[in-house]
Amino acid sequence: MDNGSTMTHPGFGISLTWLLRLRWITAVSQTAAILVAKRLLPGELAIGPLLGLVAFGALSNVALMLRLRRPEPVRPALPGLVLGLDVLLLTGLLYGSGGAANPFTAIYLVHITLAAVVMRGLWAWALGLLSISGFGLLFFYNVHVHSLAHMDHGSGGGISLHLVGMWVAFAISAGLIAAFVGLVTEALRQRDEELAALRDLSARQSRLAALTTLAAGVAHELGTPLGTIAVAAKELQRTAEALGGQGSDIAQDAALIREEVGRCRRILDQMADPSGTTLGEAFQALVWADLEADLTEGLPSEDRARLLFLWPAAACGPMPRRGLVRAMRAVISNALEATPRPGPVKILAREDQGAWRLEVEDHGSGMAPEVLARVGEPFFSTKPTGSGMGLGLFLARTFAEQLGGGLRVDSQLGQGTRVELSWPTHA
Repeated sequence: MDNGSTMTHPGFGISLTWLLRLRWITAVSQTAAILVAKRLLPGELAIGPLLGLVAFGALSNVALMLRLRRPEPVRPALPGLVLGLDVLLLTGLLYGSGGAANPFTAIYLVHITLAAVVMRGLWAWALGLLSISGFGLLFFYNVHVHSLAHMDHGSGGGISLHLVGMWVAFAISAGLIAAFVGLVTEALRQRDEELAALRDLSARQSRLAALTTLAAGVAHELGTPLGTIAVAAKELQRTAEALGGQGSDIAQDAALIREEVGRCRRILDQMADPSGTTLGEAFQALVWADLEADLTEGLPSEDRARLLFLWPAAACGPMPRRGLVRAMRAVISNALEATPRPGPVKILAREDQGAWRLEVEDHGSGMAPEVLARVGEPFFSTKPTGSGMGLGLFLARTFAEQLGGGLRVDSQLGQGTRVELSWPTHA
């Protein structure tokens, strides 16, 4: 899992690749501008140091290109550091070509805009402060170029009011760009994240619809042979019972067959129901004690004793009761299997920030990061073949999302797992 020291968001990789190309264009443009200025201003520019700064920027771009070819994720601060280096290089170029009088000081605003687009947080403001400081220093420290000097600037031995006004106007422009572009970029990022979440939800709903169709087909196809088996088992049981003591073993086997057939029928009846009918189920007032009774129904007494329920004083309110029970039973079943006997499983309900949250916490072995990343996918299971279909958490998540909530799983190896099912209180 990402510990915060590396950059894993795919958008940063795109930004760095784009920034890499832009820096190559900048290096070529700066070289061309220096050579043209040399011809237009003969004897006034020392192009050696200027070309040296451009060459240093190009070498740093080569280093960045080699870094991006490595498989390891780059640090989140790298784009900001690259832009900061570009601001310093630009300040050096302006220092050697007239300082604040150089019309190319406006390029500072490009770096601030790039920081607002590429980076998050305070990076745009930090780059803006660095640019404002660099621009201000150019008023005092620069290599004077007579042809670029403004009329009467510096003739009185101080900084003219016009230059001060230029610097103030630049500072205001930098602040507005950092604020406005940053807000617009962040809004676009949030929109993209919301669209991605909607696409993911739509994909899960499509898989759920396919699962419902599959479950209905399976129930239909297996219903007839199960009915035939049940009838044959009943007749076999009657015949064995008529034989008296000689057929007692056969009668017991026939009764067992009928019992298992009934179990299969109940499973088939439930397969399609939890897969897509939650929203069609009538909402009814839910009492925590009734929910606890539903969740423990059918559990062995040993497992029932391992469940520790912590219910709030407030009532839950209207809910699709059957859907909630099915979702919670799937989560509790996983928790009971994960926790070594006779370890407890805690079920906690609480109201927080306008939402109900049901938490199931076990004390099992936990999950590895690669397993945790796939939790909730349909048909994904770490259980041995035949022990589970990998649909429990998928259906629980679908139930919560249909109510406007969600499912969250926190787990660490050796420390157990906590599954939280949440939905709005007004659901």
